[in-house]
Formats: sequence, structure tokens, C-alpha cells
Amino acid sequence: MLHFTRSEPDKGDWYGSALWKAGNNAQNILIPLEVDNSDYITGYVVLDQCDFPEDGQSTLFDYAGSSFRESRASLTIHRELGDPLLEQGYLITLLKLAYSIDHCNFLSQNHAIKTAFWSRHIAEKMGFWGEALDQIELASKIHDIGKVVVPKSVLTQPTKLTEDEWKIMRRHPTFGALIMKPSAALHPLISAVEAHHEHYDGSGYPYGLAGEQIPIQARIISVADAYATMTEGRVYHPASTPAAALRELTRCSEKQFDSAIISVLHHMVTAAEVDDLHCVWEEI
Repeated sequence: MLHFTRSEPDKGDWYGSALWKAGNNAQNILIPLEVDNSDYITGYVVLDQCDFPEDGQSTLFDYAGSSFRESRASLTIHRELGDPLLEQGYLITLLKLAYSIDHCNFLSQNHAIKTAFWSRHIAEKMGFWGEALDQIELASKIHDIGKVVVPKSVLTQPTKLTEDEWKIMRRHPTFGALIMKPSAALHPLISAVEAHHEHYDGSGYPYGLAGEQIPIQARIISVADAYATMTEGRVYHPASTPAAALRELTRCSEKQFDSAIISVLHHMVTAAEVDDLHCVWEEI
């Protein structure tokens, strides 16, 4: 599934190179890891169209270690995909990768689907419809795609992360955006994915955006993500009841989260329809 390759194609014949052939398949995600002094790629990873392991992804970090930098992860497919069939193949690969990331831990299985479920319902209550509603659902399904650069040991860490581990974890929104860039169809979703860990008071990452600087889609995903995480539980924290999760979200209102979005979720969860919502999220 992950292939680390060293390549020395003829610099004058890019279109005949092994690197070009690997990247020319739109279902491949091609990420350079090593460059020479002329910024010529000598090592890269290809995430191919094969199924990703159901017990959690292998990670690029395992191959690249601390040398993996944003400047070397510009996805040198060297063109946007353009063709709808190519776009669809690339999206399928990203969805498979997102599924694999969620299955690193039995507690996080289907986390992206649950986040998408709550995001879509919140957005619908806030007046989103049609394509805009479909886009926020899709952005939610791939919001953690950048965790492909995070070691599985960090994703499943049962104790508090070290500062170095947090540095790795905080990269994932940026890498998520980079992985989405080859697909023109995904460009409208990039800002939502990249900003889903920004905090309303400006204390989040990667850019420290605050308030309405944070795209509304990202603010919705942030609340849905947190609610899904708390009600699922993690190795470091047991699952919360819906009421307890709402109390925690409210406590962090105007600090981490947009209070208007929490109000929408609160109404949904406490309304008579909540049992139906909790039972049918799998239908996404």
C-alpha cells in the first residue's frame, strides 16, 4: 500500500520517468520525501489504489521520520486531475485512506462517518442546502486525512502526548490540505479541512485564526468532531453521555467553539428526535 521508491529518471525526460508514471495514475497519491541539492526528487512514497489495511494505516512518518517537511510534500502530480473519472478515482483513494486512519483504534472506528453525520445535520439546521450541504459532509469524512503523517503509536497513545508528539499531530490539518490539492473538485473543501482545529478564541492551529476568520464549515466540523469523539470515547477517556458531551462543549463555548453552532447541536441532541439521530448516523 505504501511504497518508498528511490528514483533517478533522466532530468531531461520527465514524461518517461518512473516518477511520472507513478504519478500519472490519478488513483495514486504521490508524495516526495527526498530531494537533492537542486530540489530534484530522489525518493517518494506512492499510496496506490489498493485497499488500505483495516486495522489502521501504515504512516508516511515511518518512512520519512523527522525529515518529512511541508516543503517536500507538495504532491508533484504536476497537474490538476481535471477529468471527472480521474477526480472520482482520487476521491475514492482518499476515502479509503480516511477509513484506514479511523481503524487504527477500535474506539475511533467510523469516527469520520459520525462526524459527517453530525456536521450535515448541524449545517442543514443552519440553512445549508444542496451542494453546500454535500460539501460539508464530504469535508467531514476526510477531515483527518492528514493523519497519514502521524505515527500509529501517537494516534493510539493512551497517555498525554509529549511536546514532540504534539508537533507531529499539529501537522495533520496542513498535510490534509496538501493531499487534497491535486483534485480541483476538492478545492472548495480545503479551507474547512485545514481549519478544523482552529479555536474561536485564536488559540488553535495551524494558523491561529479566530472568530469569523475561521470558515463556518470548519467551525461546524470542529463541534461535530468534538461531540463525536467525546461520545465515542478514547483510550485515555471513557465515552461521555450526550448530556455530558454537551456540557463540555458549552464550557468551551467562545473559547474553542462557536457558541451559535453549539446551540444548534444542543437543540438537536435534546429534541425528541435525538434517539433517531443517534440510531441512524450509520446510514451516511
